[in-house]
Amino acid sequence: MHSALLYDGLSARAQPTSVMTGASGLDLVFDDGSSRHLPLAILARGASAHGRATIHRDDAPDWRLVLYDAPDDWLKLLPRVGHPRRHTTIGYATAAATVVAIGVGLWLAGGWLLDLAAAVVPHGMMEPVGRAVVAQLGGNNRCIAASGQEALDRLVERLRPSQGFVEPVSVIVADMPIVNAFAAPGGRIVIFKGLIDQAQSPDEIAGVLAHELTHVQLRHPAKALLRQAGLSMLVQSLSGDMGEAVDFAVLMRSSRDAERAADAGALDLLRQARISPAGFDDFFKRMEKRKAPAEKRDASTALLEKLGSFTSTHPGGAERIATVEKAEADGWPATPAMPEKEWKAFRAICHKIESTEDEE
Repeated sequence: MHSALLYDGLSARAQPTSVMTGASGLDLVFDDGSSRHLPLAILARGASAHGRATIHRDDAPDWRLVLYDAPDDWLKLLPRVGHPRRHTTIGYATAAATVVAIGVGLWLAGGWLLDLAAAVVPHGMMEPVGRAVVAQLGGNNRCIAASGQEALDRLVERLRPSQGFVEPVSVIVADMPIVNAFAAPGGRIVIFKGLIDQAQSPDEIAGVLAHELTHVQLRHPAKALLRQAGLSMLVQSLSGDMGEAVDFAVLMRSSRDAERAADAGALDLLRQARISPAGFDDFFKRMEKRKAPAEKRDASTALLEKLGSFTSTHPGGAERIATVEKAEADGWPATPAMPEKEWKAFRAICHKIESTEDEE
């Protein structure tokens, strides 16, 4: 066990913590007895001197950990900040070769080829595309109240699949009155303020978040990108061009099969996290009844139409309700998705806003 100072990027305050290092990554152990695992895949080492090493995260640029007496052999497992990872370099080469090999057949060969292609395209290639999607769909008006973001991060961690995420995940809240959430390429998830305002319990948010996390796990945004843009987008991504011609509105609309899979995966994540599916059920029953006035044509309504409402691309209400109600009937031990204090903090996350053209 090593001592460390954690700077979470949300406040300037250093947080003393203990750290256990291992071949799979490191575990942060906090004073309250809780812990958090960070895989090697997202870690990099910065400056080292006098027995101290600074550890950074690829998915959180402002996060850093000052680690004391870190084992040299463990530090050597981490790439230096700003240096490409060996597996990333290999991944790019593999992706380029695979793109050329499968590009012609991408539209013709069916889902299995999309599965293959999505699995080999590196996160580093998809992440800039996802950033552009988030920017275009309102993610630059970011809610950043520290206690609210911390509560959200803890919920994401609680919903982490037992096998870990397939790629680094970033979840933010956008200050827009849209009752929606979406997953973009590169592991990016956006929850709109309007959805938080409509939610009546943290379990409802947990159900929606679990749904979007499953989209990431099943690589649905990457598959949609490949289906929509195909070879040309990937070639442009390899050369650094973001491919402005991509129709993001089409990209963000999932097939009903993908939505069914995301619903099923969400229930699995809720069961694993011991969160009741009742909130998921309540939220969608309420959303089925919610209709926006036809005459309301403001920017929020336009964006909602562009994305589709959270229920519009999903299986029919009766089918969805039956699926979730069956999970409720099966039952499992459950505790609230967030303690009351964290739920209040999360609902107030938009009390502090950051507007920027370059998110993170």
